[in-house]
Amino acid sequence: MTYPDRTVYPVASRNRADFRNLMDVYLDAVFHPRAVEDEGWWVLRQEGWRYDEVGADEEVEDTEEDDEENNNNRRNLDGSERAEFEYKGVVFSEMKGAYSDPEGYLDRITQSLLFPDNPYHFDSGGDPAIIPTLTREEFVAFYKKYYHPTNARLFVAGDESDVYDALGRADRYMSPMGYNPESRSDSIINYQPRKFKNAIRERKPFAVAASEGDEGGDTEKHMLCVTWLINTQPLSPMMELAWIVLDSLLLGKPSSPLRKALEDSNLGEETIGGGLDDELLQSTFAIGMKGIENREKVNELEDLIMATLHEIDSDGFNQDEIESTMNTIEFQLREGGGGLRGMEIFLGALSKWNYDLSPRDALVYEDALDQMKEEIDKTGSNVFQTMIHDSLLGNNHHVVLELYPSTTLEAEQLQDAKIQISRAQSRMSDEEYESVIKKGKKLKQLQETEETPDVLQTNPALKISDIDPTPIEYPIHVEENAFKSGIRVVTHEVASSGIAYIDIGLDVSMIPYEDIILLPSLITLLNEAGTKSENGTVMSDAEFR
Repeated sequence: MTYPDRTVYPVASRNRADFRNLMDVYLDAVFHPRAVEDEGWWVLRQEGWRYDEVGADEEVEDTEEDDEENNNNRRNLDGSERAEFEYKGVVFSEMKGAYSDPEGYLDRITQSLLFPDNPYHFDSGGDPAIIPTLTREEFVAFYKKYYHPTNARLFVAGDESDVYDALGRADRYMSPMGYNPESRSDSIINYQPRKFKNAIRERKPFAVAASEGDEGGDTEKHMLCVTWLINTQPLSPMMELAWIVLDSLLLGKPSSPLRKALEDSNLGEETIGGGLDDELLQSTFAIGMKGIENREKVNELEDLIMATLHEIDSDGFNQDEIESTMNTIEFQLREGGGGLRGMEIFLGALSKWNYDLSPRDALVYEDALDQMKEEIDKTGSNVFQTMIHDSLLGNNHHVVLELYPSTTLEAEQLQDAKIQISRAQSRMSDEEYESVIKKGKKLKQLQETEETPDVLQTNPALKISDIDPTPIEYPIHVEENAFKSGIRVVTHEVASSGIAYIDIGLDVSMIPYEDIILLPSLITLLNEAGTKSENGTVMSDAEFR
């Protein structure tokens, strides 16, 4: 799992032998990779980037006609008798795909503009235009400096015996590597100060197919997103929670004021931005829309976002909205994300631990929740209005980014890459050129060579005896005619942080077959439109009460 400032290698299994096998594989891969050894020269070429002959992957029969065609293909853009090169590589191809996604591209540009002075300015995944400048020496040096135990965080969850066994396994890999003070000190990220006197405004093109730009056809449209930098120092636990609550108040439901204002405006097709992002050292808040028809509506949308925030700053939120949202957030905190509990705790802890802050602050929320409730009892909506006023409306350190469709951008980028490759190739000596050709052939040979049985046997595998055939049985209590109601009640106790889950099944067999298809629409209408006696907000909040 890759983040802009960390890489996470999660391992989880309910089978003890499988878990230990996986741990050994991951620890060996992270701390003893072939990629940085001499024999691993091919890893960067395969996984990162390389020059490759155009058409090298195509099988060509050895005929005189093909030889003549190949000789013609070996004339590069500069007219030399050399094969034409192109860029290849797993990460290079993946990032080309990532940069072709307009929303992902918008997020990357925004982050680069919002953080001009710290590492978040750079795309950790790699800009396809920059990836081909990475040398093997830089690749190996980066690994040796930062993928070091001194710069690692290890988390183990499970039974006591499993924890001690896992820590012992990790120690056998990590302790022999010693301590490297530079690994941690040089990876520290400094806070980006709020320094913009005025908001940064940018317009950037994104590539669309030429047919999408034809008049009268389906066309790609403009996108706009406004993104603020929230904090320039660690937020208190209560303020972190306050931002989660404010984010939900603004955007959490179809009836939330900022989301509703945008979706009802007909200025765009769908909201984007995602609101609060608090996974990194500094939090951001982003909101916008895609599917905007023209530049005029782009400007209208920005005006609408700011006008809506001004209105909320003035009028605030009503108490029912605040109480409902607080109930929702409290429920979510107690329930967790619903995934692997140990992994949730680890990933949550890293949001603090990765920056040398206490991981406890990311996991313990009761005190912050009590403080938040007390603050709301004292000031009501004022706490949220102040946040909007100070951190959004009064904060010039924000980016207003518009993306507009371009039918020529992709061709321009391809031409730029060809020119870049041609210039690099023209500077190659004959020896360097031949080295590229030879390494390309060697890499293809390695890719096509199957592992020997001896190598395959080094991969750990489970034995039949490692698998417990006994099924897991959960204690379930069934009560017929509960409370003399004629209803069957099935109960099962679970560790659920004090939350009671109730699932009510209704017999719908009396509904005509042709009307069954309407049930999903009815449920959606109940949650969004409400009933004669209860509005949509009350209905959508009911599950959290």
